[in-house]
Amino acid sequence: MSARIQALGSAVPEHVYKQAEIVDEFFARRGDWRPAYTEVFRASGVERRAAVVDVHEFYAKARTTADRMEAFSPAARQLGAAAARRALDRAGPGAAAAVDELIAVSCTGHAGPGLDVHLAVDLGLRSDLARLMIGHMGCYAALPALRTAAAVSSAGGRRVLVACVELCSLHLQPITNREDAVTSALFADGAAAVLVGPDGAGPEIVAARTATVPDSEARMGWAIGDEGFRMTLSPRVPALVERSLPGLVGGLLADAGLTVGEVDHWVVHPGGPEILERVRRRLGLADAQLARSAEVLADGGNRSSATVLFILDALVTSGELSPGEWVVMLAFGTGLTMEALLLRA
Repeated sequence: MSARIQALGSAVPEHVYKQAEIVDEFFARRGDWRPAYTEVFRASGVERRAAVVDVHEFYAKARTTADRMEAFSPAARQLGAAAARRALDRAGPGAAAAVDELIAVSCTGHAGPGLDVHLAVDLGLRSDLARLMIGHMGCYAALPALRTAAAVSSAGGRRVLVACVELCSLHLQPITNREDAVTSALFADGAAAVLVGPDGAGPEIVAARTATVPDSEARMGWAIGDEGFRMTLSPRVPALVERSLPGLVGGLLADAGLTVGEVDHWVVHPGGPEILERVRRRLGLADAQLARSAEVLADGGNRSSATVLFILDALVTSGELSPGEWVVMLAFGTGLTMEALLLRA
């Protein structure tokens, strides 16, 4: 029995900011701002971003972790439900009643009862729904969620709803160095959902592969402090990703008897412009093959785990995906961990 992506949906919050404007109006007024940081924002590849809070109002005073978590629960609940409803609507009448399991994903907030419970209630899912909450994985978490959903669906013919909700704007920090400037320039809010089941005309989830880069734990992190979550992002990350790509992608494709040249579409998490450039160069891809990843980064920023699903949604709804074509999804995050998923339309 196979597992297929039956429907996708995404949602963005109401507060939208142009990158060029928010630098002068917000970021440059926080922390020890230096003119060099402006260039970091310009080079980020992000043109606009959305947030669940009015950042000017929310950060008018210092915010504790408790403040941020108080804002997280209702906002994540609302945004996640909007993305999930869009996926369920696209799946057709009765889709919500047919959901057997829910996988909720987020690394930007914690509560109990958590996002999984809240989404099940708000979406009107069955009371005997099985649930799983995935946290702390960061930008690559959508792919473990999808391979878990595929395994559940393939094994028992069950229908699984995956919802990724990331509210990075709740963890903005004063910029004190270039590393802070990089993370502040990239991350934003968004939610995306996928319905996985044993039938339908959507792409089949064929294979998955994971690679953890040795001795890389200190290169990317997400630490919880009294004033929110703080990200560490080493400038070495793009090089580590590039170095590990051939083994990850080569292994994934070899198991299916494929080569890079036989892959029709690439859905690559845009951790930043340098990540995309190194992926393109290392795998020998054309600029056009990563154009959709760059477009999603520009039109919303890095939305952590939800980002690759925004890209996949854009690909599926574009009409460019033809029956029999191969798709590779790639995402990278804390660990340093790299995930790959192979789909066939």
